[in-house]
Amino acid sequence: MSTVGVSPKTGLTCRDLDGELIVLDASGGFVHQLNPTGALIWALLDQGVSVPAIADRLAETFELDATNVDQDVKRFIADLERVGLLENSTSGESVNGPG
Repeated sequence: MSTVGVSPKTGLTCRDLDGELIVLDASGGFVHQLNPTGALIWALLDQGVSVPAIADRLAETFELDATNVDQDVKRFIADLERVGLLENSTSGESVNGPG
C-alpha cells in the first residue's frame, strides 16, 4: 500500500494528558484513551504520513522488527477505524486496501 488511506475524523476533540491522548467523540458519546505509542501513530496519521512510513518510523525508533511493527500498526489503525475515529482520506482507501 502506498497511500495514506485514513486520517483522524474531523470533529473530534483531542487532549494530551501526560503523554497519552484522550480523544472525545461527542457525536458517538465515547471517550478513547491512547497510550504514548498510539498517540504517536495518531499524530503521524494527522500529519498525512503513510501507514508503511509510520511502521518504519516506529521500528527504527524502538529498534523492533519491521514486519511485526507493520502488522501491529495496521491492526491498531483497523481498531481505530472500527470504533469510528478515522475517515477515508483523499485516496479513498482504508488501511486494508480499496474499499
